[in-house]
Amino acid sequence: METPSVLALDGVGKAYRIWEKPAGRLISPTLERCAGFFPKNSGVSNWLIRRSQRHYRDFWALSDISFTVRRGESIALIGRNGSGKSTLLQLIAGTLQPTRGSTRINGRVAALLELGAGFDAEFTGRENVYVNAGILGLSREQIDARLADIEAFAEIGDFFDQPVKTYSSGMIVRLAFAVAVHVQPDILIVDEALSVGDARFQLKCARAIDRFIAQGVTLLFVSHDLSLVKRLCQRALLLDHGRLLYSGHPNDVANLYSKLIADGGSAETIASDIEALRNGSASFASTQSAEKPDSAPPESPLAERSHAPETALSAQRTAALLSDASAAAHANAVTGNEFSYGGEWGKIISFAALGADGRARDTFDSGETITLRMVVEAREHYPEPIYAFTLKNTQGVEIYGTNTLFSQQPAAPIGPGESCEIDFVFKLALPAGAYFVSFGFTHFVGDNLTVVHRRYDALRIDIHNTRRTVGLVDLRAAIRTRSLRR
Repeated sequence: METPSVLALDGVGKAYRIWEKPAGRLISPTLERCAGFFPKNSGVSNWLIRRSQRHYRDFWALSDISFTVRRGESIALIGRNGSGKSTLLQLIAGTLQPTRGSTRINGRVAALLELGAGFDAEFTGRENVYVNAGILGLSREQIDARLADIEAFAEIGDFFDQPVKTYSSGMIVRLAFAVAVHVQPDILIVDEALSVGDARFQLKCARAIDRFIAQGVTLLFVSHDLSLVKRLCQRALLLDHGRLLYSGHPNDVANLYSKLIADGGSAETIASDIEALRNGSASFASTQSAEKPDSAPPESPLAERSHAPETALSAQRTAALLSDASAAAHANAVTGNEFSYGGEWGKIISFAALGADGRARDTFDSGETITLRMVVEAREHYPEPIYAFTLKNTQGVEIYGTNTLFSQQPAAPIGPGESCEIDFVFKLALPAGAYFVSFGFTHFVGDNLTVVHRRYDALRIDIHNTRRTVGLVDLRAAIRTRSLRR
């Protein structure tokens, strides 16, 4: 039996009216009211409407948003600042009304939106709990029964009986989250709120969210922490300029988002990749022209950086660039879901995972030393190239990553036609499982980090471990015991 939906949006749009002059706020509604006295679409009515529209313009923060959320789903909203994420959450929470379209909600919604949203600054924390929980549908008796738990969860001490205007931003979030988790919501909305507060409280909130997900509460989550998104959420929605571009697996959406923000990309930048995902393609579609590997790049690449096409290479396209031996090793290692872009001004032409004997393989033992090797080729002069890798697990959580800049191990300059081999050497202090490796080749243009070539989830390695451990890493602790005599 299909899980019932708790939320459905159909063609939702939200417009904000921007007035040319203050007087327009009076003139425009007056003209529209006058137009109502004449037959609709008559000459006089249309003339009055046109006169009215001269005094404002509509900014559409959201346009034609449609999706359904099932009970118990955890959904992330991902997008650049100004993409419409917070507006969408406010529409779902009921603090805003849509200009067009409809929202259908089945259940109680608890929302952590802007700091202090729903709190009266003059009221004490205790008083705000009664007001806020009452708005969410709890009776006075229900709030009384949960008040002690709310106060204990918030951990703000004597400030619980002080006006909220005396609170720090972290204290406001503590109180808001304490209310939200104790009203037993059907839908919990969290908008970047967990980034405020100390590490201990963040862990406490994360555990509460995990508990909610286990209990079947629907989560709508906004965060720029993509690792947290991939850990908590089953699905992600990518928004840009008020439009829903794609809905799918969090790792795929995170990859699309990374490409979208590279060099100030536009929605057109990832259109072919979205089409490939929707068609169930094994690899992202290539947006690069079918040029030969050794063809010359356009002139003045740095000056034309913002117009440079980004590339998503298929496994077959990449293999053509490698030597026969490297191609064979690569073909065995590639995941089939590689996501790549850039590549016009330089390329990551090969990569491999090597054991201590220098031979490429895809299976390792926990604790073994591994060498991740990538070979790059430049088509422009890069005085300070940055080479990077990231290791993540099957849930998309980044376990470890570094680069030549962060590690303070700068790479030598590289020029047009030159190649460089980069080795990342470290111990695999990891439990058994499958892991995916991403590689990056970037540099700075002024103060802006610019992508030369990135290849996400390009390599899979499997780790075997005879030791039983829990957690994300295996730190191989030595355990010593000794008897203590009285």
